Amino acid sequence: MRSITYKKFMTRWEEVVDLPPQTLGPLTPAYKAVIGRMKAMPWLYFVLTAIGIVAGLYILAGSTITLLVTLLQKGF
Repeated sequence: MRSITYKKFMTRWEEVVDLPPQTLGPLTPAYKAVIGRMKAMPWLYFVLTAIGIVAGLYILAGSTITLLVTLLQKGF
């Protein structure tokens, strides 16, 4: 009785676990290159992304970004 249940379980387990790798079409090589570097040194990309977001907000909102940050700080 146990062996039948175990075989069914293992059959279902193999169906679920054996998935083909995901692809992004023509963007797959670029994705793999970026993600491979991010896995090796993620903090560099976090810092660069944060600097980019801050610079973008400053370009969009100018010096009013300080008012927004102050407002958000008062909310917490």
